[in-house]
Amino acid sequence: MNLEDPWEAAEWECIKYSPIIAMSRDARDSKGNLLIDGEDARGKTNARYGIAELYVEAPERESIKRINTRQLRHKAESYIFDDEKGATGRVFHARLLGKNMKSAPDSEVTEYLLDIAAKDPKRIIDVYAGSDTGLRLLIIEAREKHVITIKNKVYVYADDVVLGITEDAVLAYLKDPKNKKILELIKRDTYPDLEAAKADSNKKKTNKE
Repeated sequence: MNLEDPWEAAEWECIKYSPIIAMSRDARDSKGNLLIDGEDARGKTNARYGIAELYVEAPERESIKRINTRQLRHKAESYIFDDEKGATGRVFHARLLGKNMKSAPDSEVTEYLLDIAAKDPKRIIDVYAGSDTGLRLLIIEAREKHVITIKNKVYVYADDVVLGITEDAVLAYLKDPKNKKILELIKRDTYPDLEAAKADSNKKKTNKE
């Protein structure tokens, strides 16, 4: 529509708030649901679609969005290539992303990280620049030692403590101060020797006082 034309501008004012029109291709409602596509239909037999049938195409906005995506990818790739610890650092960050590549060549590890950077650059940026590295590593090692298990696609501790349905949800749960007791129990079960040494050290300190 030509909004410089008074008639077409008036028509647009009448219809622009219609529920079948989304303001952009990826517009969402107040609950975060996509207006035009709904949930990703790939691999789903009962995909839910949004109520909108049309969307407003804004070439400049889409161009800016593509540039921002490229900038994020570049930033993520820079973290990978410029890892301060080189190959060792890349292996460590691959492990934070859930893949143990200790015996893999650096080229393979780098390729794995770059593939993630291309699809989800924010994920790479989060593991390199985020402040949750220690907690993410705890979750991974707790999973490897079966302290945290997955039952019916839900992360569970001690068979009955539900932690969340994704690793990020588990991270948020363990960061919550009200769940500090559960966090300490998971640490104890994941690193029993470390926790025993810490308790022994505290005991000796108390005796000296």
